[in-house]
Amino acid sequence: MKIFTSTPRRLLTWTTIALFLFTGLLGAGPARALTVQEERELGERLLTLIRAQFKLIDEPDVSSYIRGMGRDVLSVAGPQPFDYDFFVIDNREFNAFAAPSGLIFFHSGLIEATESEGELLSVMAHEVGHAYSRHYADRLAKTQRVNLGTTALALAAMILGGGGAVGEAVVAGSMAGGATLGLQFSRQDEEEADRLAFRWMQELERDPAEMLGMLRKMRNISRFRRAQLPAYLLTHPEPERRLAYIEDRLHMDRLPTRVQPRQGDEDFDFEFHRIRQRIIALTRSPQDLLPALRHRLRDGEEAPENFMARFGLSQVYLAERQYDKALDELHQVIARFPDQAILQADLAIILFEAGKQQEALNQMAAALERDPDNPYILFNQAQILQQVGQLRSARPIYERLLELTPDHARLHFRYGQVRSSLGETAAGHYHLGLYHWYAGDPRMARHHLNEAIKADREDGAIQHQAREQLATIARLEK
Repeated sequence: MKIFTSTPRRLLTWTTIALFLFTGLLGAGPARALTVQEERELGERLLTLIRAQFKLIDEPDVSSYIRGMGRDVLSVAGPQPFDYDFFVIDNREFNAFAAPSGLIFFHSGLIEATESEGELLSVMAHEVGHAYSRHYADRLAKTQRVNLGTTALALAAMILGGGGAVGEAVVAGSMAGGATLGLQFSRQDEEEADRLAFRWMQELERDPAEMLGMLRKMRNISRFRRAQLPAYLLTHPEPERRLAYIEDRLHMDRLPTRVQPRQGDEDFDFEFHRIRQRIIALTRSPQDLLPALRHRLRDGEEAPENFMARFGLSQVYLAERQYDKALDELHQVIARFPDQAILQADLAIILFEAGKQQEALNQMAAALERDPDNPYILFNQAQILQQVGQLRSARPIYERLLELTPDHARLHFRYGQVRSSLGETAAGHYHLGLYHWYAGDPRMARHHLNEAIKADREDGAIQHQAREQLATIARLEK
């Protein structure tokens, strides 16, 4: 057996995770299928752990894009027993995962590896297919010799391990090893998820041949990284067989096995390529990115996907505080895609960072007029208003966003600051508590929630909300 090592701190964390899951919701009784309610509870616990262990990309444009893609798939999938939620994890491993109760996670490394929106949509549809079919509940029903605590530990190892040394060490352990084998999706599970994804892509009027691109990437990874496969290939085995199955389906339906080329900017998946560049800029260092982006431009910027390297450069130069260069690159992108209001918001952000406050406010207001319901534009407009001291103008924008994205961590942070600055101490502490909870820091969450209870001396509404949240934290940490 291959032995993996880790730092003492990480080892302690994983020991805590093991005990937490082993003694938590599921207990140590004989294995059985999860009820829907138990699956919801397990999903909550796993999400708590994931927030503590990984950095989620907490950007409103990234979140709204990935959630919108998920909603598209769910619109054709039909009624579901769960309220789905979709997350992007800042981790360069090639991984995506459907956790219990409709939680779908994409690692930034997988999104970086995709070349088109259709490829990413095919992964989304496949993961929703696993959740829709409740394959983990089915796995548990068939793994009668493994108790539920051990099975939960193995599931956490597969989700949290990300293919790295710590996760593989947990999976390889004597307690979890057998359960891991039982939880890996079967050939029938994979075929069912692929069959659903194939059908849903057709119903969404997307080319199911896009599925082949991701499966070929998986096949290549399995060939070149046999010694240490990423988590995605541990839980989604046999890419070669899956590739053959999809090719057969395309032949049977007399569909082309090659993605039909798109011509010109009008057929370009702008939102996908912008979000992909944003994720890359958020998760990689400028020193790593600059050579790669410049190389893409040398390859021929007439192709829109290569031209979008200029957007990536604008984000890199912004991070490096080279504002003139950032503005120059972004102006070229705006000239090519003048109908994209979100680029005007990107421009406003750079202008504000460059110290041009009024110009930034004007550009953000113009962007919002063109796209009034865009969470990214709304959030950044409110941030700029807050930073220039217009707190009463920022407040209703944040409140509108709280209705749209109630688990957006930085939104609670900013809103908590505004309420505190306006003298509303209890509400300020309450939203700062939610910020720390969604950011994976339960200790600081409890601190602020308790301060909110102390500060609420009027109608008691904040007290009630804070006590409810403290009870939720206690339940999930039990």
